[in-house]
Amino acid sequence: MHKQSPLCYAVGAVIYRCDARGLIEVLLIKKQFGGWSLPKGGIKAGETDGEALLREVAEETALTGTVGAFVHAALYTITKRRRTRLKNVRYYLLHDARGTPSPGKQEGIRKVRWFELRRAIQRAHNDRVRTVLERAGVALSRGDATLMERFAGDSSLGQSFDETGEYTYVRF
Repeated sequence: MHKQSPLCYAVGAVIYRCDARGLIEVLLIKKQFGGWSLPKGGIKAGETDGEALLREVAEETALTGTVGAFVHAALYTITKRRRTRLKNVRYYLLHDARGTPSPGKQEGIRKVRWFELRRAIQRAHNDRVRTVLERAGVALSRGDATLMERFAGDSSLGQSFDETGEYTYVRF
């Protein structure tokens, strides 16, 4: 029997750029035994979404950049160490990527690669990642990389855990 644990919070990044033809490309990662996905990871106590996102992107891809608009929140169940948890991942756009993409070996990342958005959607290893990429594509095709405030309220708001472990909003 699996014991239900508390909800865990994470952030993920849709790292994007435009190629020489003006097409949107996104960076996907591939873990040791997984398919193509997006960089993501847990939020540590005291971190905002933006801080956690930049840390996770650096750990998994060796890149840094500018956190942009909120794109999508995915809620799903995971099982680790025989414990079932609900996981809430908030995905954001990340632009102005700086550095050379490199797999974060310590994070179990095997490959990092730029894909034209349409190909990235095809390559994504599950429907959740495809949905995030499709929503990012809609936002970017409108040229509205600072939208989605309807989800986040104020675009300068992030989320963080306070000392009691509660999920709170903070500015970043």
